[in-house]
Amino acid sequence: MRKLLRVVPMMAACGLLSGCELLRENKVLITCHVQTNAIEHPAEIMRLPIGGQEITFKKVPEFSQRSIAAFQPFPADDGQGNGLLLQLDAKGKNYLEAASRLNQGMVILTMINAVPVDMVELDQPITDGRFTIWRGVSDETIKELDKFYPRIDRLKSSSRWMDMLPSTDKEKLNARRVAKEAEAAEKAAQRDLERGITRPAPKTRDIPLEGFKMPGTR
Repeated sequence: MRKLLRVVPMMAACGLLSGCELLRENKVLITCHVQTNAIEHPAEIMRLPIGGQEITFKKVPEFSQRSIAAFQPFPADDGQGNGLLLQLDAKGKNYLEAASRLNQGMVILTMINAVPVDMVELDQPITDGRFTIWRGVSDETIKELDKFYPRIDRLKSSSRWMDMLPSTDKEKLNARRVAKEAEAAEKAAQRDLERGITRPAPKTRDIPLEGFKMPGTR
């Protein structure tokens, strides 16, 4: 996935997207749309003036913020707000891989609340479920995402038995809760260290392993 250096104009396009009403309790709507040259019904495409030319994109996004499992913000290189590294859940990962394989040489446009903010060229398959928005993300957007998703560096598996990304809304909120608790515990431990306070390690319950069987086994 290659970053494009051209600047995407900040133009309102809410009227072009049927998903604007999907903001619901989450005030951030992130959608990613693949460029198309195919002859399609006008209701299925949107034409946007970008970099002095009109580019056609599929109106239905390849994925949205509903597919985010975790995220990590960073300062944009061009000073235009922030960037975001998104870790997609299993479904979003599959959609992104398929889109990046089938549309190589095309660009994918990111819109936040129906406003174009960034686009990148799909120059190779993306198989790890990680998608980068390089610019155009406001501090308010990051604060809103923090209410629903954990940061990537604190993401834990949603399964006790295997490495699994959270996929359901409940799993994602639980992952965020666990990440916030871990962050709070680390800050408390650092404050204790600075004050010279030593606390006993938390008690753990021993689990007898004799006769233990993995779930789903006999």
